[in-house]
Amino acid sequence: MDAILFRVPFHATPMVLINKAINEVTVKLVYYGPGLCGKTTNLEKIYANPRLENKGKMISMSTETDRTLFFDFMPMELGTIAGQKVRVQLYTVPGQVFYDATRKLVLRGADGVVFVADSQDSMQGSNIESLTNLKTNLRINRLDPDKVAIVYQFNKRDLPNVSSVDDMRAYMHVGDAPVVEASAITGTGVTQTLRAAVARILDNVKNNVDTTLYDVAPLAAPDMSQKAGVATHSAGTPKLSMKSEPPPVSAPFDTDDVPVQVELDEDPFANVAVAEPEVDEELEELVANARAVVATLEVALERARENERVLMARLAR
Repeated sequence: MDAILFRVPFHATPMVLINKAINEVTVKLVYYGPGLCGKTTNLEKIYANPRLENKGKMISMSTETDRTLFFDFMPMELGTIAGQKVRVQLYTVPGQVFYDATRKLVLRGADGVVFVADSQDSMQGSNIESLTNLKTNLRINRLDPDKVAIVYQFNKRDLPNVSSVDDMRAYMHVGDAPVVEASAITGTGVTQTLRAAVARILDNVKNNVDTTLYDVAPLAAPDMSQKAGVATHSAGTPKLSMKSEPPPVSAPFDTDDVPVQVELDEDPFANVAVAEPEVDEELEELVANARAVVATLEVALERARENERVLMARLAR
């Protein structure tokens, strides 16, 4: 049998991934937002959910200030689309300006986005900057920001000095897109956000919504000479790891989005190190992007091996 894993338009609409050998449709959901807004915490809470059994390994590329995560899972309750089982790929992107080239690459082929906004008053500027960057990078990837499935999560609602939901809707120009209030560190709103985003993606697929910007040239290789916007706290040394077990969590995952009490010293953001860059910024971004490519290839290799096992099992019959 020839190649069995490829990304093509599903009914000429979103660029879903079709695996005919195992009868699967894969959709890609990216968590986007400013640095330390809670993107990683969202994915870790989802991954640690004891009810989520059919999931792949979590791949993590870490720096001193931010992390890029990936894993996939098959939500059994979604059923099928045109007879195809649905698999969901979840990604985060690094929030720091320094890693914009990586953010562009991770957005490539995205079917949906969860924009995680930090609800603190002081983060309004960062939220607007990151949202503008998201829409720019979607267009660079030939994806229409007005048609791609986007869900907004207003995170950190448990903290003092947060903006009102109405104010955040106004300054981010949310429009009719779904908004979920959340406290990712406690698990509140995490599941609700995921369900809303996956539902929006599947609605696009079922309704043949074409998200492609045909008048935009395909994404070229990232310009590694760009250094604009690099702050002294943006640099870090990427570290790639793969986890087959859920990361430790401070409290059981709450699928009903009921707040769970967490001790302050268990906040994963409490001891984030701020490091001065010790290596050339251009070389560091090259390394970061190389690690991102390696992570993607490792996922593809793992899936190819899974497909091979399925085919060999069929041949053995």
